Amino acid sequence: MASFRNDATRLAQDWGINLPGVTHYVGERGNAFDAAPTFSAVTAPNSGIPTVINTMVDPQLIRQLITPTKSEEIYGSQKKGDRAIKTVMFPVIEASGYAVAYGDYEQAGDSSANANWVNRQSFTFQTWAKYGDLEAEMMGMGNIDWVAEQRTAGASVLEKQQNLLNLFGLTGLENYGALNDPALPAAITASVKVGTSTAWTSVSDPNLIYPDFVTLFAALNKAMMGNINNQTRLKVVAPSELSQVLTYTNQYGLTLEKMLKQSWPNMEIEFLPEAGVTMSGGYTSANVMQMFVPEVEGVETVTTAFTERLTMHRLEQYSTNARQKMSRGGWGTIWKRPMAVAQMVGI
Repeated sequence: MASFRNDATRLAQDWGINLPGVTHYVGERGNAFDAAPTFSAVTAPNSGIPTVINTMVDPQLIRQLITPTKSEEIYGSQKKGDRAIKTVMFPVIEASGYAVAYGDYEQAGDSSANANWVNRQSFTFQTWAKYGDLEAEMMGMGNIDWVAEQRTAGASVLEKQQNLLNLFGLTGLENYGALNDPALPAAITASVKVGTSTAWTSVSDPNLIYPDFVTLFAALNKAMMGNINNQTRLKVVAPSELSQVLTYTNQYGLTLEKMLKQSWPNMEIEFLPEAGVTMSGGYTSANVMQMFVPEVEGVETVTTAFTERLTMHRLEQYSTNARQKMSRGGWGTIWKRPMAVAQMVGI
């Protein structure tokens, strides 16, 4: 009978077959072959592989949606000064005087200019990006760059704060927003649509909403004293929650959007979440629409303004964690010509 002990050396030397732990061939020790040998398991019954083995992490990060920050996109943006400047003064010049009939010896008639300055105060604000060594390592195991995400979150927080400053200003400072500047003209109430309701959502007929634009333009045209017409570039700001009204169609197949384009070919319509009650987060108590002339005689009517977009301060490193202050600042929104805007509520 073959002996594994005798064959083991040749298997290893001649064939490179090494079988550590094998001591004999089956049957070499006189097993009985009237039945198949049985080897019972001595370990716990198998319960499958660990779930982590057949679990994967998708590489795409799904970020939670937040309300978009559109104030700079709609009203424009400019850098004015820096964070060390606390007050900015805007010079306003007005011509005045009167004329009389000419005469060689006539001394009457006079003209002059009046200068004034409008002040605005800046507001600087901050947040912190913080992260620990262990938490960053553990997040890295989930394919998340935790340090970068903390800084991204900080920048997002500052951007949201700047957007609120641009739209609503800050109480206690001469820092006002695009929607609540005290110099803005009083808002007109929208026309009644059904019963006592003035809301655009109470109807689906664009013919009932179109007159609100006519009324608002009439008020703006009167305030501008003939400096605009139907061909002038206009910008309309309306609540994002009412954007669907542009698709309202009348009995002739005309949508509200097409009706407006025919009457004011250079009108741009922008939708702002904070202009409506639902999406403003409590900052707006009534739906509001603005219509303004973006530029008159080479001077912009309105702009948001900032001191610094983002300052990353010194990184503070501790034993097992780090933090970094982030800051930015702004002047709110400056309406240079409040007469060039008209407002409507109740839409």
